[in-house]
Amino acid sequence: MEAVIGEIWVATIPILHKNKNGDISVLLQKRPVLILDDGRGLIVEEDKRNYHILKLTTQNDLYKRKVISNWRDLGLLKKSYIRLEMPIKLEKEQLEKKLTELPREQLLEIYSEIYKLININSLKKMFIKYNQISLRKNI
Repeated sequence: MEAVIGEIWVATIPILHKNKNGDISVLLQKRPVLILDDGRGLIVEEDKRNYHILKLTTQNDLYKRKVISNWRDLGLLKKSYIRLEMPIKLEKEQLEKKLTELPREQLLEIYSEIYKLININSLKKMFIKYNQISLRKNI
């Protein structure tokens, strides 16, 4: 089964953990995630092998979180928030099972919030500058 934009899935996500000694290890954690891009390049880049997702959390610290107001209707066990701060790239194999799907209106609200955070104009300027530098190097 392929994941579709707007669906909420359980995924295995690597989490960096730093102990008291400063050693860093990678822990694997199963978390609910929102499928934001199925490889079409809607958020970051076209990449048919991977998905871009946003983590869900039950913690609301008021930092770039969007509440899922109808969480009960969607079958989620607890009041949940979508963490908007950074889309994460996942491989298809990290997705385990579909939980539910956000209604279209809610998904559009999420995209609107993300586009505000990403600042599309800055990305366009960076893209143009990068292409100009690449062209000069190839000449």
